[in-house]
Amino acid sequence: MQLDDRVVLLDKPPGLTSFAAVRTLRRLARVDKAGHCGSLDPLATGLLIVCTGVATRVASLFVELPKEYHARVRLGRATDSYDADGATTALAPVPALDPEHVRAALQGFEGEIEQRPPMVSAVKVQGRRLYELARRGEEIERVARKVMVHEITLVDLGSDHLDLRVRSGRGCYVRSIAHELGERLGVPAHLESLRRAAVGSFQVENAVTIDGLRAALGDAEHPATGQAAGAIAAAVLPLGAALAHLPALHVRRSYEPALRNGVQPGPQALCAMPRGPGKHRLLSDDGSRLLGLAEVEGVDRVAGLRLWIVFQSPLAVGPDETDAA
Repeated sequence: MQLDDRVVLLDKPPGLTSFAAVRTLRRLARVDKAGHCGSLDPLATGLLIVCTGVATRVASLFVELPKEYHARVRLGRATDSYDADGATTALAPVPALDPEHVRAALQGFEGEIEQRPPMVSAVKVQGRRLYELARRGEEIERVARKVMVHEITLVDLGSDHLDLRVRSGRGCYVRSIAHELGERLGVPAHLESLRRAAVGSFQVENAVTIDGLRAALGDAEHPATGQAAGAIAAAVLPLGAALAHLPALHVRRSYEPALRNGVQPGPQALCAMPRGPGKHRLLSDDGSRLLGLAEVEGVDRVAGLRLWIVFQSPLAVGPDETDAA
């Protein structure tokens, strides 16, 4: 199975860093270039989007997509890392909690909030990762950052835990929410488990596990099987299909050579005008090939259309895609 120049939906297991998961994929798929689009903590599981080959050029488009997480917050214990792997910093009995009181506390985390990253995190301060300093027993002041939390839903309230569904933007630490939620409820708390269920329209149900990837691709000890390769087809997307969530602009065939030479497309180059601002796919006139990506900065001024990426070798768009842009 071809995994180069693809977008792979990987179901990361617990106990593995995102970097290690990508390294395993590179080895199994024998690809030179690969990178993830938004890391997961080693404790966390779920959807990790991995771009390979030329797809790494557009990884930022997937990083910016909203995420959905399923989280379990354990009450009665706080830790220095805000998750189950950290050292205990506080213990206390768990009082009976009223669901409406919990929901009111959760509402305070919705919208654009300022969040201080955990000391045990990959955030860089003065060129050093915070977790490197934490391992040396150092703690420094962290500047709060603005993050977007679209929605937090209380799914279940147990005697000593809360199950939450969190929809957030990039850079949000759910374990920081777990820690601060405990402070608001007056009880120590930490994030016990976290699973990323979705990134944009991509669902973890369509992702492949590392074991599934190994069965489909094979290694020195385990030869690949055709049946296994077919089973992961939904998890391996050509770039043209993976970007189908972006609106499209169709380029007249006669203007394709100019586009490949980096000439900004004017109104005469397009089959139809853009309908709104933002990133757009540039497709061939028949919609069968992905030529590049452009940023539309205004609808009324086509001069505001700026080339972002051009693919010297146009990429095929999946036959199941139909585009009516």
